[in-house]
Amino acid sequence: MVRGGGPSLVLGDCPAPTSADRAAVQYFVLNKPPRTITGRSDPHDRPTVYDHVPSHFPPLPHVGRLDWASEGLLLFTDDGRLGRALLDKTTGAVVEKVYRVKVRDRLDPQDPRIALLQEPLDMQGTPTSPARARFLELRTRATWLELVITEGRHHQVRHLCARSGFPVLKLRRQALGPLDLGDLKLRWSRPLLQEEVQALYAAALPGEAPPPFEPIDDSAAARAARS
Repeated sequence: MVRGGGPSLVLGDCPAPTSADRAAVQYFVLNKPPRTITGRSDPHDRPTVYDHVPSHFPPLPHVGRLDWASEGLLLFTDDGRLGRALLDKTTGAVVEKVYRVKVRDRLDPQDPRIALLQEPLDMQGTPTSPARARFLELRTRATWLELVITEGRHHQVRHLCARSGFPVLKLRRQALGPLDLGDLKLRWSRPLLQEEVQALYAAALPGEAPPPFEPIDDSAAARAARS
């Protein structure tokens, strides 16, 4: 994770819940491409995730961040209650985050360095929660691994890989709780379905009902009207 500018639901920046949190809210996801800033703007004029949000989508705040070089699932919503719960496990249930990592090494599935990825890592004096790691696929000069974490510490996955001696070639967030990237293409966005929002609430805020759901119009007519 990285710090940056722009509207976001970043832990510590969220206002206290108000009645506005129960107004109709919207949700969409973006398959963030690498070499983009997670923020509205950048002082160095680098491309941002909002450059890839369709013009007919509302400019919703993003929930958390992916660093400049990382890609994958990024949630956007004006649902502050859900955003806080997804970012801070003290305000909601523990929600797993799944990452796919391509490392520059041909690994055996039983390589002990893969198991090492699961061990807590001291970050600024506080150990991380245990992770889960598994071998996915062997490539010609690289290996795909999967890491599952329950926190969002700054560059946590990259630090875990560095401890195991794995140079990271590609890092992708594949899932956030029950929300999976699926076959969404890089740089593409899609609105969430109401059932997906309900699943996120069940994972992050069990027993709490979601606010009124306002679907995002992603029809051909909506796209044509803003083209």
